[in-house]
Amino acid sequence: MRIKDKIKRPRRPVVVYEILSPREKDGTLNSYAENISSLLAQTHIDAINIPEVRDEIGRGERPVKNQLRAEPREFGKLLQDIVGIESIVNRVVVHQTLEKEMVWFEETYNKYEIENLITVGGESRNITYPGPSVNEALEAIKQNLTLDVLCGGISIPSREKESRKLIEKSKNGSEFFTTQVLYDSSKIIKMISHYQKRCDEQNTFPRRLLLSFAPVSSKKNIKFLKWLGVDIPTDTEKYLNENDQIMTERSMEIAINVLNETLTFLNENKIVVPIGLNVEHIMSYNFQASIEMLQELARIYREFCIKTDIY
Repeated sequence: MRIKDKIKRPRRPVVVYEILSPREKDGTLNSYAENISSLLAQTHIDAINIPEVRDEIGRGERPVKNQLRAEPREFGKLLQDIVGIESIVNRVVVHQTLEKEMVWFEETYNKYEIENLITVGGESRNITYPGPSVNEALEAIKQNLTLDVLCGGISIPSREKESRKLIEKSKNGSEFFTTQVLYDSSKIIKMISHYQKRCDEQNTFPRRLLLSFAPVSSKKNIKFLKWLGVDIPTDTEKYLNENDQIMTERSMEIAINVLNETLTFLNENKIVVPIGLNVEHIMSYNFQASIEMLQELARIYREFCIKTDIY
């Protein structure tokens, strides 16, 4: 079954693994993809999510030096060919004109055989970008009859009026959303609750939310996540930083608690917003820790999907 069909079936579990394209100095794409294939044999996933890395001036100095990386769609095509699993490629749409973006989308679909996209906007509304907004890009893709693609978006639970943004993007063609990495359940629960209420009011069905998680193993990881805009409560950050030797284990504990609290809320309140998982490694040296997190969170999540009757 294609990821497009899985995403649209509320009762169908969807588990995605997010990974950056390899750095150019790490060698050929093929060897990197083969390594990932052997590691991912440890667990089941439905798709590989490949972000597009861009530095934004508004974020300030980057805590971790950026590296030249392979183009996400090129890496995605190789993963589809070698690993035999669909890729989801992220695209920041604001940096060139809509006409050029449409050429990029058509080339990605026809040449690279990528059928799953996540449209991403700019860093700040205070910056004037040359390209379209996410909604303008989504609408253009929807109107293009030659593109049979699954479009998704990004959800930031801590952002004001986020549930309204989700509905607007859905109307323009977004069929799912990946959240910002979660280290607290309160804001995602609040956002999901508002989203359900607004969907009910507008007599529309909620799109799937892929809850994102990632392990951390150092203060540098935490600093980088915060630079990316990830919301980490002060008490949680303090708990993680208390002992560097067990930071990875504690981040696993936090992720399990956030997922359990969110799923419990959904079940107890009969919230029908479809949920999925998106696990990422943040840094390459956290790869094995992310696989272990993926296995444990997926186990909890799949049990929930089997037992729940809310969908």
